[in-house]
Amino acid sequence: MAKQWTRRQVLAQIGIAAAAVHTLDPHELCCAVPAHAKTTDKDLFELKKVADGVYAAVAAAAYKVNSNAAVIVTDDGVVVVDSHSKPSAARAVYTEIQGITNKPIRKIVNTHFHWDHWQGNEVYAAANPGLEIVASQRTRENLTRPDAGAGGIPFIEKQLAGVPSEIEKLKGDIMRASNPEMKSRLEANLQQAEAYLQELKQLKPMLPTRTVSTTVTLHEQGREIQLHLLGRGHTDGDLYIYLPKEKVVATGDALIDWMPFFNDGYPEEWVQTLNALEKLDFTHIIPGHGEVLPKAHLTFFRGYLTDLITAVKTASGGGATLEEMQKKIADQLAPKYEQAMSKYPLGRYRDRIGQNVEMVYRKVVKKG
Repeated sequence: MAKQWTRRQVLAQIGIAAAAVHTLDPHELCCAVPAHAKTTDKDLFELKKVADGVYAAVAAAAYKVNSNAAVIVTDDGVVVVDSHSKPSAARAVYTEIQGITNKPIRKIVNTHFHWDHWQGNEVYAAANPGLEIVASQRTRENLTRPDAGAGGIPFIEKQLAGVPSEIEKLKGDIMRASNPEMKSRLEANLQQAEAYLQELKQLKPMLPTRTVSTTVTLHEQGREIQLHLLGRGHTDGDLYIYLPKEKVVATGDALIDWMPFFNDGYPEEWVQTLNALEKLDFTHIIPGHGEVLPKAHLTFFRGYLTDLITAVKTASGGGATLEEMQKKIADQLAPKYEQAMSKYPLGRYRDRIGQNVEMVYRKVVKKG
C-alpha cells in the first residue's frame, strides 16, 4: 500500500523550509485564465468515449484549471492518466469513473510533475489500497526538487504563499468592477481561489511508488499499455501513454489544444520528441488540456514550435530587442495560429505568445 505523506513530512524529508518560499512568479502560473472566463463549479469534467473501454475526462475551462485525464478500463481494474490539480477535482473524475465501472483503480500514471497533473493523487490512493502511482524517474525527482519549476512538493508551498495575494487582487478587482456580469465572474473566480487555498492547506502529497527510466509495457488484464519516454519536451520527464490496439495516445501537456507552456521546457528538443511520437501508429490524442484530437494536430502543434523558434532566431539575428520580437512575432504568426489556439477562455494565443517568445529567446538564443 502506498505510504501517505503529509506535506510537512515530505518537506522535512527533502530539507525544504517554508521560510525560504518566494512569492509566485506570474510565469509559474502555468494555466492562468483571464477574469472573464467561464468559472462554473458544475460539470468539472466530461467523460468522453475514445475507444472501447477508453475514455477522456475532458476538463472544463475554469479559473482554477484542471488537467484532462485518460481513463483506461482493463479486465480487473482501471488505469487513470493524470490526477488533476486538487483532491476535489480527482473526486469528481472518480465519481464519473464509478458511473461506468465499479472496478478498482489499479494505477495512476503521472505524465509529468506540473501541479495540475498530480495533486489529486491522494484521492485515488485513499480509495484504492495497493494503488500503484507510476511516473518517469525524472518526474519523481522533480516532484521533490525546489528548483524544478511549476510543480512538485516545493510548488505547493509557493502556491500557499502566492494564492492569498491572488485572492486579495481578486477582491480589489471586484470592488472596482462596474459591469455586473464581470463582477459576477470575478466573484466566482474568488470563490474558486478561496476554495483552492483551503485544499492546498490540507494536501497530503502522494509521490510515485514506481518509476520508469526507459520505455516499458504494462501488461494489464486484457489491455496493453505502453509508457514511452521519447525525449525532453514540455519537461525533462514527459511520459507518453500509448495503446497500440486502440491507436490512442495520452500526451500530458507535451501535446495540447492550446498554447504551450515553455517555462520548464526544451523548445528545440520538443520538436524532435514530437517527431518520435509521430512514428507511433495512433489516430486519437487525449491531450493534457482541450478536446480529444486527431493525429493531424501533432503536425499543427509541432509547426507552431518550429515556426516560433525560427522566428525568434531570425529576429534576434537581425538585432531586435525582446520587446520588439514579442510584438513582431505575435503578429507574424497570428494568421496561421491565432484562431486555432484561441478556442478556449484560457491558454489563448494573445495571452501567451509574448511569454512563449521570451522563453524561446532565453532558452534557444541565450542558451539559458
